[in-house]
Amino acid sequence: MLLTLTVLALLAPLVAPYDPRLPIGRPFEPPSATHLLGTTDIGQDVLSQCIWAARWTLTIALATTLISTVLSWSAGVTAGFWPRLDGPVTGLADLLLALPGVPLAMLVVTLVGPSLAAIVATLGALSWPGFARIVRSQVLVLRGRPYVTASRALGATDVRLAMRHIVPGTFELLPAKIVLTVRFAVFGEATLAFLGLGDPATPSWGGMLGWAFNDPLLFTRPTWGWLVAPPAVLITLTVLAATWIATGVEAGGIQTHATGRARQRSDAAAGRPRRTA
Repeated sequence: MLLTLTVLALLAPLVAPYDPRLPIGRPFEPPSATHLLGTTDIGQDVLSQCIWAARWTLTIALATTLISTVLSWSAGVTAGFWPRLDGPVTGLADLLLALPGVPLAMLVVTLVGPSLAAIVATLGALSWPGFARIVRSQVLVLRGRPYVTASRALGATDVRLAMRHIVPGTFELLPAKIVLTVRFAVFGEATLAFLGLGDPATPSWGGMLGWAFNDPLLFTRPTWGWLVAPPAVLITLTVLAATWIATGVEAGGIQTHATGRARQRSDAAAGRPRRTA
C-alpha cells in the first residue's frame, strides 16, 4: 500500500487527470467516467486531489521522519554516552513526553502560522523523545561492552568511540523508528489539516476532510460518499500499512535476537569461542 501511494505521489503530475486546484466540472458531480471519484462543491476533481494530497502527505511524513530520527539519535547517544548530559537531555525528553502531543502541535502551528515548514518542524520536534530514550538504553548497554573498554584503553577519544562503536550498534532500531514516525506524521498532519491548521496552498487528505466537514448538511446528501470516504480510507490504509510494517520489523528483530541467544548458548555448551557480529 505504501509502495503504491509512493509511486502515485512521484507520478502525480502524470497520472492525475486534472489540476486539483481548478474547477473543471459541475459542483457535487457524482462519480462517473469523466470524474472517477466525483467533484467537490466548486467542481474540483476529487481523484486528482487525492493523488496530489498523497504527494504532499508523504513529503511531510518523510521530512518529519528525517528531523525526528536525527534528533532521537543525537539526544539518545548524548544522554547514554556522556553521563553529565544525561540529566538535562532525559529531563527534556520526559517533559515533552508528559505534554499532550496534538494540543501542543496545534498551539505551536497556530502561533507560528500554518505552513508546510511549520508542520514538518513541529511534528519532527514532538516525535523524537520516545525513541531517544530507547536509543539511550541501547547506548548504555553498548558502552559497557569489552571492545569499547579496550578501544578506550588504547587511547580512542569519546567522539571516535561514539561514532565508530556506539552509533553503528544502534542502527538495528532504525527501521522501527522510521515506520513508526511515518505513521505518526501521517496521522498528525491529517489531524492538523482537518482542524484548519494545514498549509492552505497544498492539498492534503486531512484538508480534504476539513473542507468536506465545513458543509453543515454534508451527511444529509449523498455527496459525503465521494467527499469524505476517499481521503478517510487513504489515511486509514496508510496508517494501518505503517503499523503492519512496524509489527513485522519488531517480530523480525525479536526472532533474530532469539536466534542469536540460542546460538550463543549452543556455542557455550560445546565449548566453542563466542562469535562476534
